[in-house]
Parts: sequence; C-alpha cells; structure tokens
Amino acid sequence: MKVFAHNFNPDSNSGPNKFTRTLFDCLIKDNKVKLSNQDEADVEFCLIEQQVHKVKPMVLRLDGIWFNSDQDYNRQNAPIKFSYHNADAVIFQSEFNKKLTEYWFGSHKNSTVIHNASDLNLINLADSSVWDKKFKKDVEVWSCASNWRPHKRLKDNIRYFLEFAPKQAVLIVAGRNYNSQDVFDIVDDRIYFTGELDYTTLLSLYKRSSTFIHLAYLDHCPNVVVDAQASGCVVICSSTGGTSEIITKGKIINEKQWNFSPIKLYEPPKMDFDNCIEVISKLDYDLESCSQKYYNIMRNLL
Repeated sequence: MKVFAHNFNPDSNSGPNKFTRTLFDCLIKDNKVKLSNQDEADVEFCLIEQQVHKVKPMVLRLDGIWFNSDQDYNRQNAPIKFSYHNADAVIFQSEFNKKLTEYWFGSHKNSTVIHNASDLNLINLADSSVWDKKFKKDVEVWSCASNWRPHKRLKDNIRYFLEFAPKQAVLIVAGRNYNSQDVFDIVDDRIYFTGELDYTTLLSLYKRSSTFIHLAYLDHCPNVVVDAQASGCVVICSSTGGTSEIITKGKIINEKQWNFSPIKLYEPPKMDFDNCIEVISKLDYDLESCSQKYYNIMRNLL
C-alpha cells in the first residue's frame, strides 16, 4: 500500500511526529506500506491537519484540539476542523480525545480510538547502564520528561517527588523550556535538569527509572508515559485528560472533571496528592499490534 503523509516531519522529535515516525518505520519494515508522493498514493495519512487538498481517501490521526481561552482557539482549530470533516476515517488517541473533539466538532461517521504504543525492540536495545556512570546502581531514579509548558506542571512533578520519593532517590528532569517554569527557586541536590535528550537516551532513562511522574493537566495520550511504562516504570499521573486511560501500573491523582468549555489551560488547578487511587491493569501498547490497527483502517479505505 502506498501512503502519502500530510504534515509529517520525520526529523522532528515532537510527540506526534515521533510516534508517526515509529509507526511508519514498523509498517515499512513489515512490508505493509511504502511512503510515496500524493499522485502515486493509494491512501493519504494526515497528522492533525492537511497541508494540501486530499486526492485519495484520507485517514486523519488527531493529536488534540485547541481550547485555551487565552489563545485564539477558533482560528487555531479551523484547519483541524476542516481536516476532521474532510477525512474518510479519523483515529483518536484516547476516549478523552474523542469526546472532546465530538463536543466541539460533532461526531464523525467513521472514527475509532487507538491508544499510542511503544517500540519494544527499541526499548530492549536501550542501555540503561549509561546512567550508572552518573548514579550508583543502588540509587533509585525517578524521572519526568516533556516540552515544559505551564499545564505540564513541572513544579507539581517536583513537589510530588520531594514529598513521596525515598530520601536516597534522585529526579531526572528531561525536556525543553523548564527554565520558563520558574523552578529554580526549588533547591535540592537530588534534582537534575538534563535539557532535551535524544529518543534513545530517553528510553535508557526510563529503563533506569523506577517511577515516572506526569502530572500534566488535560493531556491527551502522552507518548512519554506510554514509553516510560513500557520500559518498566510505575507512573504517577492526573485523572484529567486521557493519560489515566493508558496506565497499567501506578497512581492516579483525582481532580475535578472538566466540562470541555474553553479554559485557561496555563493556569491549572492546585493538586491534592492525597486524593488518589492506585491502578494495576493489563493493557497492550505494543507498536506491532497498534500499527496493524492503523494498517487495517487505511486498507479499508481502498
């Protein structure tokens, strides 16, 4: 099957592009698809929004929509909404993502939810021992990673670590823009800021970590959480958004349910860490089975 991909940058390490890259790498390796130009394609794959008018049947993979009341969300959503109604099939990352989008854009005649998945082969190849050069083997490592914006709640991640991690544990903070979070007033020699890490190094960090903290507000289906728990981490997350749907082992901090109305996203509410539940479940987020679901949807459009 020849596939033309809209709005996909294989050189980007953003969540949507990184997931799409690993998805197509898997499908190409299995000889199921081949990326092509639009004229030669059998189907089109659109990541979030179209760049050009579709010519062939198109599946849209949504990452999320805009709802921050401090931004011009109607203008931001316009190309996504057009792509949504123009698509022949829609794939949502989570049930939360589906409910939110349908609330704002209406239902779609052909949609499904496919949670994000991890490349277990890459995780197996990642070498966690590289972190032993910095920390002794008996040091417990906690971690978090994101493109740090206010709703990702870096300060809450750090506060949770300081309250609940063992005294000998360390917290590794990976990702961009943490300096904009005003966290440097928190002084603790157990917290290390690495900046942005390449994907292989991130996987090695997850494998070295016992616990991954992701207290982001209204996140859709974060790839960092999927990868971290596939690497063996216990995950601490918020009940808001779609993150709690993908937890297999960890703790969910309960928060007030959101009604899908525009909201000041960058002013998330204060968290009560004592209001929580522990979760153990069996969910399959292997990239092989995930990519097969994507392939079946695209094949059904032929």
